[in-house]
Amino acid sequence: MTAVRKTNIPAQLMSCAFIFSLTLYGCGGGGSSTETPIPVPPLPPPSAPPTPDPLDHSGLPPLSSNTPENTEYLAGGNATLFISNEDAFSTRPNPIKENFRLDGNFTQGDHIFRTPHANAGPLLNTNNCQGCHLNDGRGVLPKTNSDPLTSALVKIGDAFGEPDPMYGSQIQTFAIQSFDTSDFESGWPVFDGSTNGDQLFGEAFTEIHYENITGTYPDGESFSLRKPVYKVRDNSFGPFVEDIRFSVRVSPQVFGAGLLAAIPQENILKLVDENDANGDGISGRPSMVTDIITGRKVLGRFTYKAQTPSVLQQAGAAYQGDTGVTSSLFPDEPCMQSQLSCAAVAELENKVGDEHDIADRQLALVEFYNRVLGVPARRGYESSNQVWDAQLVTGRKHFFDAGCASCHTPRHVTGEAPGSVLGEITLTGLEENAAPIDILSQQTIFPYTDLLLHDMGGSCQVSRELADRSQCSEGQTCFYVQRCEGLADGLIQGDASGSEWKTPPLWGLGLVQTVNQNATFLHDGRARNIEEAILWHAGEAESTKSRFMQMTSQQRQDLLAFLMSL
Repeated sequence: MTAVRKTNIPAQLMSCAFIFSLTLYGCGGGGSSTETPIPVPPLPPPSAPPTPDPLDHSGLPPLSSNTPENTEYLAGGNATLFISNEDAFSTRPNPIKENFRLDGNFTQGDHIFRTPHANAGPLLNTNNCQGCHLNDGRGVLPKTNSDPLTSALVKIGDAFGEPDPMYGSQIQTFAIQSFDTSDFESGWPVFDGSTNGDQLFGEAFTEIHYENITGTYPDGESFSLRKPVYKVRDNSFGPFVEDIRFSVRVSPQVFGAGLLAAIPQENILKLVDENDANGDGISGRPSMVTDIITGRKVLGRFTYKAQTPSVLQQAGAAYQGDTGVTSSLFPDEPCMQSQLSCAAVAELENKVGDEHDIADRQLALVEFYNRVLGVPARRGYESSNQVWDAQLVTGRKHFFDAGCASCHTPRHVTGEAPGSVLGEITLTGLEENAAPIDILSQQTIFPYTDLLLHDMGGSCQVSRELADRSQCSEGQTCFYVQRCEGLADGLIQGDASGSEWKTPPLWGLGLVQTVNQNATFLHDGRARNIEEAILWHAGEAESTKSRFMQMTSQQRQDLLAFLMSL
């Protein structure tokens, strides 16, 4: 059994004033006697050995809720980093750093990821990857409603999930002049500013307003939550489709993606329980999407609703949708057919080989960079004497006992991580048959996700309103307003309904606000801390949230301390 060490609970996690006690139950006896002892009969022949615990989806014995394994601190296997500062999400693992060729590829990919792209736009949310993924971590929300979304975006669609005929599937807040001139506001949306086809402005402006929700735990401790209300205004190309839906998405951290992509699909599908056959209230299901390289239906793993299956496809889609950069994977500019001014500006761009904005070699370098970014190690473990922090062991048990691990599956084992389908990166180009990436292959990792879709409950309503909340139908002061109950966004994407979300990985959770102090949590950033994120859980997670709320104040703090150690 692994030893545990008693430590002082960090002050920032000791905000509660209640101390709990546990009543221990046991059995035993005692006494003395002078009688002659009765002879003990011989033991019967040994019976068949007990049936071992069934193996988990990875073919390993199940994890114990009571005692963590010594290897759990190596969250990313050989790709684990021992960095817990602002660089925790943006550093290469030692096996990459020590290999001259791979380190060079990483450095080049990092440079492309961070550098504004020359052919960005014409419509876009930012002009480089780092503009959304700050320090390779989460994006932030605007400080005021006079500021635009810069590291968050808005997905849109009609009631059936189809793209808006004028605006597509995503609002691009800016036109390119916001980034290639000194006047940032020059590319902001202007009401009906692009309807004539002679001027190009960003598509629409999104404001996030909050309603305060207060509540009380059963033990009397109070809490408050922020409920977002989205208001969209200044449509540059005219009105949205009649039954439009809006989904605000804060850019997520990108590290560990290569490891998640290397988990065998069949292992993840073993976790599927669409009809809740085991009766635990959890019915995760897969998001099956099209691999644009092979044309096959495969498991989606990335984005908040698991819409892309690979790091390469996700990178290409983000380049096109977020930065307006075309590639061999996504060759079309982010201009809808009726956006004449967008198409006119796109014609002025200098393409790579007169076809795309980014060459395959550059895309492969960005793919490699994203795949091999290191994963921060778990805190609270002393490998020298194999001792876990006692509070974290207790909090981990609460995590398991509450049912959190039913969706946030702690452990996976990767298979072989193939090289890029674009080819092996050379000094001048790409060669066929790229070699597998060893650092991602056959690794035992602890990401805390099942990569499946779960219904988190709730529903949404969209209306047209003036500032005083009275109804309207058109005009510059007539906003599109979306109010939702729970975590729903009302937007169907592929297999995911308007209330379903992919289970996000939890590794690195406790360092999110170390990497970026202004970062917040959940898909839309509404949760200011991890506790608020838990309290927003509903739908399939309602009973798990209820167990969390029923805990004593100290037990909740222990669980939160465990999550902060991930």
